Amino acid sequence: MPSIAKTRAAAAGRPSEVRLPQIESVRLYRQIANLLSTRIDQGLFPIGSFLPAERELAEQLGVSRTSVREALIALEVGGQVSIRAGQGVQVLHSSAQADGAGQDSDTVPADIGPIQIMEARSLVEPKTAGLAAVNHTAANLKGMRRAMALQAEAASAKAPQYREGDRNFHVEIARASGNPAFEVLVSTLWEYRTKPLFRKFEEMLVGPDRPKKTAAEHRDILDAIAARDGSAAAKAMKRHLDAVLRAFIKGTVND
Repeated sequence: MPSIAKTRAAAAGRPSEVRLPQIESVRLYRQIANLLSTRIDQGLFPIGSFLPAERELAEQLGVSRTSVREALIALEVGGQVSIRAGQGVQVLHSSAQADGAGQDSDTVPADIGPIQIMEARSLVEPKTAGLAAVNHTAANLKGMRRAMALQAEAASAKAPQYREGDRNFHVEIARASGNPAFEVLVSTLWEYRTKPLFRKFEEMLVGPDRPKKTAAEHRDILDAIAARDGSAAAKAMKRHLDAVLRAFIKGTVND
């Protein structure tokens, strides 16, 4: 009969047949959305009732209002609640009745919120603008002006031309940087702007004067790039992106 020591040694030499599940990283706003969805299903927040105010939810959960805001807008995108201006967030359905409440299949493969996207862009795109001021060609400038003209033709910020022109302007600047990696990076970040969660953020938190301000900010960026002033181009781009980020962070869906 083999000794206990030999048995243990033999077992240690064999690869384990036990497989552990992969740990899935769930963003905080998604955890909050899932928690609220569960409480709705449990009847804590009945159909037709209103959720506590954003500030109160943040205090109860010990999280930032920004994370609560992302969660509430995610729930509206999923159809479980309705955010009513001046009234609050009303419960519409249980998660079984809603279209994937709190879930946004468009966030696959990376679940990144609108605020995180804008934070990344505010770091990356000033660099691309500065490089574009040094490395741009006449064709790049023409592409930027064409993008601005397309955006100006849009009847509203919700029109496809507005979003397309906006994207083309920023991607053309990345292209003008002379580093193809920046073009890929900026293009990828911009893909998230088409996600329902990002669009809802813009719809609810960015004021009606934003298109006019964006046009002026784009002109400042273009002028600095055309003048080959890298420092001014980078600063103009940072001001532009930070303005949108501030709207996302300071805005509220309900107080």
